[in-house]
Amino acid sequence: MANTFKLKIMTPNKVKIDEEVLSLTTNTSEGKFEILANHASIVVNTIPCVTEITKANGEKINLFTSRGVIGFKNNELNFCCGSCETKEEIDTGRAEEAKKRAEKRLNDEKFDRERAEAALGRALARLELKSK
Repeated sequence: MANTFKLKIMTPNKVKIDEEVLSLTTNTSEGKFEILANHASIVVNTIPCVTEITKANGEKINLFTSRGVIGFKNNELNFCCGSCETKEEIDTGRAEEAKKRAEKRLNDEKFDRERAEAALGRALARLELKSK
């Protein structure tokens, strides 16, 4: 059995990753979740977080991934998410401003709490990756 699997991370705009990898670790609302080669077929929803990938050569990379869906079947993982960014692609100033806006909206009853919490989660995940 091979110890790698095919990973494809897709956003609405492009395919961000399309290669053989050893593992992918990301977050669901239930907690951290890791996929290795030959995992059972599964479909899971993800939350905004720092997703870690170990490439076939052993190199580890971290990416910001927004809310998405992972499907794993026949040693192929398809990860569809709204946004996927490398550390270098993240604008710290923009993420800080998004965090402040979301925190302000969470304290104001006239704003949609669920949307504000989602925005805060994205901003915090981006800032976490930028600080690594």
